[in-house]
Amino acid sequence: MLGSNLYGDFFSTQQVRDIWSDRSTISFWLQIEQTLALLQAEMNLIPSNAAKALNDVTLDNINLNVLADEMLLVGRPIVGFVRQLKACVGPDYSQYIHYGTTTQDIMDTATVLQMRDGVKCILQTLQKIIEAIILLAKQHVETRMIGRTNGQWAKPITFGDKASLWAAELQRRLDAINDTSTRGLQVQFGGPVGNLDTFKGSVGFELRKHLAERLGLKSREISWQNSRDGIGEIILSLGQLGTSIEKIAHNVNLLSSSEISELYEAPAQGKGASSVMAHKRNQRCSEFGEALGRLTRGRAMQIAETAIQEHERSGGVWIAEWVIVPEVFLLSSGMLQWMERLFSTLEVDTARMGENLEAAKKQIDQRIQKSI
Repeated sequence: MLGSNLYGDFFSTQQVRDIWSDRSTISFWLQIEQTLALLQAEMNLIPSNAAKALNDVTLDNINLNVLADEMLLVGRPIVGFVRQLKACVGPDYSQYIHYGTTTQDIMDTATVLQMRDGVKCILQTLQKIIEAIILLAKQHVETRMIGRTNGQWAKPITFGDKASLWAAELQRRLDAINDTSTRGLQVQFGGPVGNLDTFKGSVGFELRKHLAERLGLKSREISWQNSRDGIGEIILSLGQLGTSIEKIAHNVNLLSSSEISELYEAPAQGKGASSVMAHKRNQRCSEFGEALGRLTRGRAMQIAETAIQEHERSGGVWIAEWVIVPEVFLLSSGMLQWMERLFSTLEVDTARMGENLEAAKKQIDQRIQKSI
């Protein structure tokens, strides 16, 4: 569904789909291998001509069909990828390609680079939504409406108060994503079992530090191949954002119902049309925001399962990340896309709020009188 030509734009943005596309993924693998080789050449670990030969390789040199076939056979894509890289550089330099690293180093670091770019997209859109809601709150700081608790009329509030609460909650979610990113966006480089035993002394640790710097990532003191909490924190923070979006969108949807009619999405020809009821103008942005918030939250919660790692590496749970991580980012992008549309078109019917407030006051007064 996320890759459907018909439904794809409902569930994710093209920008984030591009980040997680096959070409983007393989491009990151190539960038990591090339950066690693350049650093190793600078540290006199491999010949400089080997690094140069590898850096002359482009994505067009990779046969994607052959890569896919070999991945089905091996169960991992990097074996076939490295085989093609070695063929590109020739027999004189092939032994220096992928030196001291392993499949999970390359794939994990690529995933982190994709997460970094995905987080940037998510935060940019979320910031726009927060700003739009803050503006709405300022415009309606004195717009009175009836407050509702447990689905019942309660006491008067302002719509500015309600919108300010939405903005504050989303700001906390933005801060949380930023916070988890400072810990989770870490380079992965540990070699076959994570201890960099291919290299002598502190060479491997220096190499990891420089690799992180070149790629614009952070570097832990030790490998995290079986410690998935960094990725987990980021994904769970997106899941919590999904919870907040689901709640806000649901509340907007409730206030847009025919019985309340205090909010509505600005009409456009054909927008929210019903196939059989011509009078309807369904609130599409809020319903899709709610649905995708729910999907984001549900998918993100699954990341907890992948933290249960066995020994130095555990393929069964790691493979599950290959699906969970991209889909959480894709769903998050779609969710925020709909919410940005919502708050750029949302109209507040202040007259209707006033009418509902007066009607509520009368019925509340009547109930009070009857209870005396």
